[in-house]
Amino acid sequence: MQSTSPPVVRLREDAFARWTESLALRSETEAAEYIGVSQATLNRIRRGEITPGEKFIAALLAASRLQFEELFEVAS
Repeated sequence: MQSTSPPVVRLREDAFARWTESLALRSETEAAEYIGVSQATLNRIRRGEITPGEKFIAALLAASRLQFEELFEVAS
């Protein structure tokens, strides 16, 4: 029997970078403050150390006014 990994949500780094650039957010700290999350959490999500939780996803979608599919992908 093959072991399969459950699907996970990942931040689309290219889309996130374009969004922060469009707002002239020059650092991860500025981006985190704008979104309303800690810089440590944003850093760990961007590095793939943790997956974004529902609070992060909701905060980023509200701050960016972009669609889920534009900022996140579901990967297995």
